[in-house]
Amino acid sequence: MVKINLKVINNKIEKIQISGHANAGNYGSDLVCAAITGIVSGAMNAFDINHKTDVEMQVLENEIIIKVINLNNVELQTMLKMLQIQLDTIAIQYPKNVELKEVR
Repeated sequence: MVKINLKVINNKIEKIQISGHANAGNYGSDLVCAAITGIVSGAMNAFDINHKTDVEMQVLENEIIIKVINLNNVELQTMLKMLQIQLDTIAIQYPKNVELKEVR
């Protein structure tokens, strides 16, 4: 199962942590993992291009961590909320494979 944890402070996303594997298909054919990978990779590329100094990103063996340095960047928060909506959509569609938790 892919586990997604969002840390939210005062309605602002401070941290997104994604780990695990969806196990929705054979390795290389798992469409749930492919969807999450595509969404998160695109978001991270956008963060890197537009908000390089406002976020810290780590890509580990089985985990991605996005930590927000500048919580007051409105454009960045909008992008993060869009990422949250996309990931939540997948979690709703595939509850056996993806779990999204919001921690306040």
